[in-house]
Amino acid sequence: MSTVDIRQAVADAREAETNTAQIAQILAVVQAAQAATPAPAACSCSHGGHKDRRSKGQTVALVAGGAACACVLTGMFLAIALVAVATIVAAPIGYLLVREIRKGK
Repeated sequence: MSTVDIRQAVADAREAETNTAQIAQILAVVQAAQAATPAPAACSCSHGGHKDRRSKGQTVALVAGGAACACVLTGMFLAIALVAVATIVAAPIGYLLVREIRKGK
């Protein structure tokens, strides 16, 4: 792994962290909006009491939010794994290079 690869992995990890922060902000706004929505009045209909069902829009929003969080977390995991592999590969190589340089003196 070269220095460029390590720098790219760090940049990817930082970008994933930024994306996670943005998703957290969006989630906070959605939760605040849901909390501000008044509770529906009691239903006096005789259709069987389906007043607790979610609309399709809410379900889609929840699924989309969950998918976005999963994508960001997967990206962060992959970035961290890439940095770990780069470190595992670079550490012995660095050690051997330093040893050879000291031998040459």
